[in-house]
Amino acid sequence: MRLLLPLSSFVFLLFNLLITNADAQGLCDRGGGGFEVDNSEGCAPLTVRITNTLPNPLSLTYAAAYDGRSNTPPIQEVSSVTYRNRGVYTLLQQAVVAEGKVYACKTITVYESRPLTAAYSSCGGGKITLILAEDLVITGYDQARIDWGDGTSALWAKGDSYILEHNYTNTSTSPTVSITGLHVGKSCAQGAVTSIPISFQQAQLNDISVKSLEMLGGGILRVNYLGVTAIPTEIKYSTDGNTFATAGKRSSGGLQPFDINNVNVGQSYQVKLASQDLCQGLTDSKPINSMTLAGKSEDGKNILTWNKYPADGDFVSYELLRDGTLIKTFNSIDEITYTDEDVACGSYSEYQVIAKIKDVTSTSAPVGVKTEVSTARPILQASVSVSGDNLVVIKANVPGAGPNSTYDLSIEKAESGTPTFRKIITLYNQNEYSDPDVKTSETSYCYRLNYQNSCGQKLPVTQPFCTMLLKKNLTTLVWSPESPLLEGVSSYEVNQIASSGSTIIPNQLNTNYTIKLNAQSDLEYNFQIRATSPDGDFESLSNIINYRRSAGVFVPDAFSPNGDGYNDVLEAKSTQLQAFTFSVMNRWGQVVFHSEDINTGWDGTIKGENAPVGSYVYKMTFVDDINQTVEKSGTFMLLR
Repeated sequence: MRLLLPLSSFVFLLFNLLITNADAQGLCDRGGGGFEVDNSEGCAPLTVRITNTLPNPLSLTYAAAYDGRSNTPPIQEVSSVTYRNRGVYTLLQQAVVAEGKVYACKTITVYESRPLTAAYSSCGGGKITLILAEDLVITGYDQARIDWGDGTSALWAKGDSYILEHNYTNTSTSPTVSITGLHVGKSCAQGAVTSIPISFQQAQLNDISVKSLEMLGGGILRVNYLGVTAIPTEIKYSTDGNTFATAGKRSSGGLQPFDINNVNVGQSYQVKLASQDLCQGLTDSKPINSMTLAGKSEDGKNILTWNKYPADGDFVSYELLRDGTLIKTFNSIDEITYTDEDVACGSYSEYQVIAKIKDVTSTSAPVGVKTEVSTARPILQASVSVSGDNLVVIKANVPGAGPNSTYDLSIEKAESGTPTFRKIITLYNQNEYSDPDVKTSETSYCYRLNYQNSCGQKLPVTQPFCTMLLKKNLTTLVWSPESPLLEGVSSYEVNQIASSGSTIIPNQLNTNYTIKLNAQSDLEYNFQIRATSPDGDFESLSNIINYRRSAGVFVPDAFSPNGDGYNDVLEAKSTQLQAFTFSVMNRWGQVVFHSEDINTGWDGTIKGENAPVGSYVYKMTFVDDINQTVEKSGTFMLLR
């Protein structure tokens, strides 16, 4: 029966076929371009130099390894291309001429040139067995020539056995076997040569050893071991160390994995390798024990326990990992338990233990533990530190904070000496905050914290901890006695900073310090107090106080005691004097005012009556902060 299509349907089908066929052709079939190459085939690495034959192109670009299908291959402006690996490549030219884009392609064939891999076994006398590695390199050659180093040779061809034997008549020398990969009827004749010195002795079976054990989920014990090519090796395992079962047998060389299936992840196994060389030499490797790990949660803590590795002089350590990160190393073979307190309610953690035995590792299967608590733990460590005139930094150690936990941390604040705290912020999964709403050189600020853990349990607010407010009284520095650290202060340090350098002065638990200077000291210092916690995990800094040695006394040039509340009293100004006397005399030298208290000034009266307007003389004597007696005098105007 014939099926007739309407004309429109036939045209549509033909159009789609043409489009599909055009897409399948790629760019090479479009033509129009032209170029030549100096080499179209050869050994890897092969450099192909390109010569354009297209007249007057506007641009020339090339794709070194065109896939034959893409309409937008990666292209670049080059005059040569180097092919480093064997294969058949399409070199595409894309040129732009006045009429548009044109293309040309050439096929480049690159042949294998890498050296072959081989190993040998000597069985005494002059007999050796040579094993060619059955890998991707040898598949790139047609043949291999083996020069035995005694004047004889052998030819291997595809399809032949990879094992060759040879007998040397002279074993007093050490010949070198040369192996060369060959190409037949190709522009590349041969590849690189592999040289193997021959020693007439048995293979070293002691090199065959277990490098690592890893218990995987699903009942798989993975053995990574080092084998020797052509040496049959059995992978054996045991639960009691006496009776061993064979899990498999291999003859491959190098580092490789082998999986023992259907094992109990909660059972410790002993694994060893039994090897036999071509001379029937037998040896067992040193047995390695697998590790088991168990975990449980009790009152907000995760308790981990693992099997003790059998007494071994090569034991190095156990390493405990949580979520892939090392949390503790145990150097004693008898340490087989650990309580992880750095977890939060509701968090899920995955643990593994690794036993290190010299250059071998044994890793347990991962064990997941979900943390559960009956009561939440309070915040015991926190600090508040001045970070500038308008910045205070609050830090806290939140119990259980980690990558798998969540919590809300609220911060309350009050000025020192006031009982009213107000909440300033709630942080989510953060334990540090910088408070900019402060004036740290004027007052001290106290903070309290409370938090809610990931299980919804709320903790009461902590005790207040307060910034250190540093002040000076003459040569004595004093600071607020309230603790800036929630767990208390172990000691204070005074940081004395000058242009010549800094000095750290221990001050124990004292909250005052007398500055010790002399005439040779720097003229100006900055002082700051540092407090540290008992465990050293937290610290706090005070505001900075500036101190000038031998600061002068200031007396104004005029004052106007007219009762307007402004400049009504003549006062001397200084903050660093140990003793002070001040006298005012009229133009005839009569003393009209005398004071030995720098805070008491002259109100412009003499015996209760207003002193006349005019010029007066003052004289003062004071002892400065380094015990120097200084005399000073000057004049000022009394105005009304």
